[in-house]
Order: sequence, then structure tokens, then C-alpha cells
Amino acid sequence: MMQTEIRSGSFSDEEIRSCILYTKKRWGVRLPKNLKLILKRSEDGSIEVTYDPPIDRRVFRSADYLVNNMDKLNIAKQSEQEDKCTHV
Repeated sequence: MMQTEIRSGSFSDEEIRSCILYTKKRWGVRLPKNLKLILKRSEDGSIEVTYDPPIDRRVFRSADYLVNNMDKLNIAKQSEQEDKCTHV
């Protein structure tokens, strides 16, 4: 269940619903079950949305498999990922 917390400013019900809908469309099945949506209104009137816990945006490529969580790979693929050299 997604919770919302308003840190600064005021929001209409429609603005809150649109932020929740955007989050669900954007992240879909990758959302944590205990996600908290934190809304802040900046001085220029724009809405700043943050998440608690933060959404993990990493994607791992291993032998042509794209996964967002290393636990989905078997032990051999996990060790292959650990042995890879990271280039910055």
C-alpha cells in the first residue's frame, strides 16, 4: 500500500492522485510494498516527488539477461557479474 506524505506546500486531491498514478505507471511492478511518496512544493510552484525507500533504478546485464535485481540470477551469473570490471 502506497502512503503519501506532504512535507511542504498544499496539494489538491487531484494533484496527489496524479503523482500516485505517475509513480505506478513509471515504476509498475518494481515498486516496494511499503513505499512512501513524499511531496514537496517548491517556491516556483513545481512539485518535487521523492520516495522512501528510494526506488532502485539499476539494471544489470549478464549474458543478455536484463534484470533489476541480482537475486533473479543464478549463482553462476551472480559470480560472473561480481568478476566484471566496472568502467567509469
